[in-house]
Amino acid sequence: MLDRDKVIMMTRMSSYEKGKGKEHLRIGSFFRSDYIWASILKAVFSITVAFIFGLALYIYYNFDEFMSNIYEIDIISILKNFGKYYVICLIVYVGISYLVAFIKYAIAASNLRKYKSNLKKLRKLYKTNEKSV
Repeated sequence: MLDRDKVIMMTRMSSYEKGKGKEHLRIGSFFRSDYIWASILKAVFSITVAFIFGLALYIYYNFDEFMSNIYEIDIISILKNFGKYYVICLIVYVGISYLVAFIKYAIAASNLRKYKSNLKKLRKLYKTNEKSV
């Protein structure tokens, strides 16, 4: 005979595993510091690619002006400005990435604790039903 409590709990757990639980289980497979560092590395890579792409677009858009003044352009000051903006954007983006990764990990860890608690409860329900049979 089916136990109503077991069916309800198993349905909730299955729904969690197929929904948000899939992502939470993936996040929970990392140590917190590893997950955060991976997010930071992705952020550094992304902002670097975006800046290189942005620089290429800027040069492409202003190519006529750039080529006509190529001998008069102060490359050092342009690179300093580019580097300054790159570092500022990098710090802001990495900071935001750190906060988002920290919060996502905390939420996933909290939900996984509840999930593991429900697994223990389910295990107890099975053990009590085996003893009564």
